[in-house]
Amino acid sequence: MRRRTTGMGARMRCMGGALAMALSLGGCTSFSRPDTPPTIFDIAPQGVSPIAVRVPMADLEVAAPSWLSSSAMQYRLEPASALERRVYATSRWAGMPAEMIEVVFSRVIQTQPADNGSGCRLRIDLDEFIQRFATAEDSAGLIELRASVLAPRTDVLIAYKTFLVETPAPSPDAPGGVLALRSGVNQLAVTLAQWLTSLERGDTARLNVGERCSS
Repeated sequence: MRRRTTGMGARMRCMGGALAMALSLGGCTSFSRPDTPPTIFDIAPQGVSPIAVRVPMADLEVAAPSWLSSSAMQYRLEPASALERRVYATSRWAGMPAEMIEVVFSRVIQTQPADNGSGCRLRIDLDEFIQRFATAEDSAGLIELRASVLAPRTDVLIAYKTFLVETPAPSPDAPGGVLALRSGVNQLAVTLAQWLTSLERGDTARLNVGERCSS
């Protein structure tokens, strides 16, 4: 017995095909010679002034899961292929996303250890770093991460917060995704610095973060 294709299913497949074709023209699928070198991109700080944070910090590290631990530039087609991660064939990051983010955060978030050399550890867990397409012409850079302030020596959790930023891409291709993700990383660096500064103010002052990071 033949299965009938619903109108919705047909439309979804058509949308997926249109997106795939458009992205192919933009370099997601490459028919070029194998020896064509890929274009390399990075996410260096973009005009963001360093922000001084008073909470004593001895270390800042960014960790990522295995699927984000390569230089592949990833994208997703939604809603046609929402469960599928794809990579640009002729575009690469200069390093792994976690490495590049750590460099930006370290330059923007200016911290110092306590007078006794002690300080908390700021751990960033990167959960998502991808260009997400809603249509063939509409995409955005999506970044999701978790920030944990860990006590000196014991790594006891002192403060925790999740962050998400989605920045529209100026063009539906790899360079557009780079600009969107670069903007998102710099925005998150500022937001993260502001959060760390807020830990010694208002209701969070009762956590005694500064004192606990100095012990």
